Amino acid sequence: MCGRYKRRSDKQKIAEVFHAAVGDLSDLNFAPDDDIRPTTTQPIIRLNRDSGDRELVPARWGFVPSWHKPGEKFPPTTFNARSEGIEKAGMWRNAFARHRCLVPADSFYEWHKIRAKNNPKYEIAMTNGEPFAFAGLWGAWKNPETGQWLQSYTILTTDPNELMERIHTRMPVILHANNYDRWLSREATDQPPIDLLRPFEADAMVAQLTRNTPEEMFVEPNSR
Repeated sequence: MCGRYKRRSDKQKIAEVFHAAVGDLSDLNFAPDDDIRPTTTQPIIRLNRDSGDRELVPARWGFVPSWHKPGEKFPPTTFNARSEGIEKAGMWRNAFARHRCLVPADSFYEWHKIRAKNNPKYEIAMTNGEPFAFAGLWGAWKNPETGQWLQSYTILTTDPNELMERIHTRMPVILHANNYDRWLSREATDQPPIDLLRPFEADAMVAQLTRNTPEEMFVEPNSR
């Protein structure tokens, strides 16, 4: 799963790395954030419907479906979506078909659950230290009472690779840069990018115990 992640880059850096237009984000500076949590507004990258170019837009982390009824609480568990069967699932199939996005990050956090509480926390990043992108889906919900639009997103998860399976039973889907165009495409196709929903290579990733985890709690991920 992915319940927290980190982003060192601001909007200009994200736009540069992912070749995306910044657009009208004057009210949101997207400063670096060491502890991004669900329900917060974060940058995602998608294709502009009219121009077909990549654009950087703000969205709520926690997917809100278009059929959500005003007055009801937003779905509490839609910050992640299992990739298995995503193309058929009622919540996700439309977004998977046409509303795929990139979620820029520099690392993510996972807890190694070895006890009821106070589990060791790991930060997982690329070995080269470079930013990367989670595979995401975005949605747009219009509040019928106010007429305002809410953009939201979810991060897809898959089986763990050899590194992550020592820490958790799931991991976020991380995309290779050469697959960004295919993932972002809004064109209808007989071959949707289901094959991209796979574990990232373990040898390109590193997991480190976070500083706020007491030393006495340290357990090597491969010790269980």
